[in-house]
Amino acid sequence: MSVYRRPDPIPRPRQEQPQAPSPLQPVRLESDDLNHLVARKIFAAISSGHFAEGSILPNEFALGETLGVSRTALREAIKGLSSKGMLETRRRRGTQVTDRSQWTLIDGEVINWSRKDGDSRISQELWQGLTLVMPEIARLAAANPLRVRLGSTAVAGGNRTLGIATLLTEIARLSGNRFLASLASISLINLARDDQPFLDKRFGAAPDRIVEDLRQAVISGHVSGAALAMGAFLEPTEQPVRVEGSVFAE
Repeated sequence: MSVYRRPDPIPRPRQEQPQAPSPLQPVRLESDDLNHLVARKIFAAISSGHFAEGSILPNEFALGETLGVSRTALREAIKGLSSKGMLETRRRRGTQVTDRSQWTLIDGEVINWSRKDGDSRISQELWQGLTLVMPEIARLAAANPLRVRLGSTAVAGGNRTLGIATLLTEIARLSGNRFLASLASISLINLARDDQPFLDKRFGAAPDRIVEDLRQAVISGHVSGAALAMGAFLEPTEQPVRVEGSVFAE
């Protein structure tokens, strides 16, 4: 006699409660980030003298093994450093470290790498460059008919340092010289972003009167006066600047 067994009921599928996405995700380096990280590591090795000027880098396989990265990432990093004048790749010869005179040091990325590697001279050397080129930039800006558009030093939040940096960047743009403008802008942007205390100290040495004198000298088209005013602002002295007929002469 067969016994009929009632089949077990088919369980209904349990409805899963929707879960909020986790804020924690696997950490992965994007390829672009990895390329820049590799480039910075190689730059540090070159800058420290580990790879001397004129030397040939290890081949791709050896260098990739040392850095633990793929050839693709390594090649992109080398390409980036080559564009900055630090490396030169030639067939059958390899990748050579170029002479330091060919390096594009006034490059935002190179400046940042140097800061991160503990180079304490960066801010001082950038400032020295500004004191040399900014008077000529002011002279060129004063000769530009568009000078009347020059704004004030006021910025949102009342940050005097950023306001002055913005004014100087505008003057650099009005110079009409792309290379001088680029040098000045990159230097000012880096100092304002990465070492504002340095700029606070430098700009704080000049009273607001000198800053306004500089702006008025440029706007009025007083070429020699603008150059002198810029010099007086960047390297203030106890003696006031006097120029006959200048808008800022006392």
